[in-house]
Amino acid sequence: MSQPCSVLAPVAITGAMIVSSTVPETDYPTFSMLKAYALGERCISTVTHRIYESVSASSNVAHDPTDLINQFGSVPWWVDQGPTNLWAMFDGYVSTKCAIASPLSITLRAGAFNAVALFGLEADSLSITVRDAPGGNVIYSYSGALESSAPADYYEYFFDRFKPQSDFIATGIEPFNNTEITITLTRVTGLAKCGLIALGDMKPIGLTEYGAKVTPNSFAFIDVDKFGRTTITPGANTTDMSLTAKLGIAEAATVAETLKQLQAVPCVWIATDHVDYSPLRVFGQGKPTISFDGPEICTVNLEVKGFI
Repeated sequence: MSQPCSVLAPVAITGAMIVSSTVPETDYPTFSMLKAYALGERCISTVTHRIYESVSASSNVAHDPTDLINQFGSVPWWVDQGPTNLWAMFDGYVSTKCAIASPLSITLRAGAFNAVALFGLEADSLSITVRDAPGGNVIYSYSGALESSAPADYYEYFFDRFKPQSDFIATGIEPFNNTEITITLTRVTGLAKCGLIALGDMKPIGLTEYGAKVTPNSFAFIDVDKFGRTTITPGANTTDMSLTAKLGIAEAATVAETLKQLQAVPCVWIATDHVDYSPLRVFGQGKPTISFDGPEICTVNLEVKGFI
């Protein structure tokens, strides 16, 4: 294959980085210390950007849901129900999706970055515009349909089902300190959805060799009773990836330090950006091993555990 293998470590997005969005953070009323919350009533925190549900049958007053003692103490008052709709794109999980009537648009100022990855997309089209500063020059622009059908013959061309594209990676973006990026998803029917936005510095690992593998996983619960009847409860799906990459000895120290810093950090791992190998890009945790095979060559063996 001899395609560049890379890793993208996402920048942690803060509220100050979000310039504008068509997604309001109004899922539920903001928590108030003065309000008495009934059992099952929900609120949000604009600090943690999470949704909380009251689980107390008693009067729930002045118990801050962001205080962990009020979630996990001897007397629990709240249960975390996940991110708010807007922040579902930045919670580190592809399966929690931001969903809103088209268009889904967001503008970010997250500092310098050279790549952006989008996962969990459900939309008809995508546009990305990157400027070197607010109102400045356009340094990257993309607009196109999210369609990944690749018919192998005329039968598939005319009769095969439409295959939507659920992820997108933009690379080669010039890094400027005041970069502003606008991402817009549009959809004619249904809600436009996005599971994850990852901005960051994409760094090379080596050249991917042929033999890279992806392993789909399902967290569906499968139960077989004593009569042999099978019941399947659907669950989330993930994809694991394994690959081998080669690099020169002069690059080994830099790559080793990069991989060391990314231990226990969810990243976007890209075996190649070639369109025919699009399954070989996974968001998850990497477990690398570097072997020094000779005076000029090193080998990176990488196992990636995909996240839901």
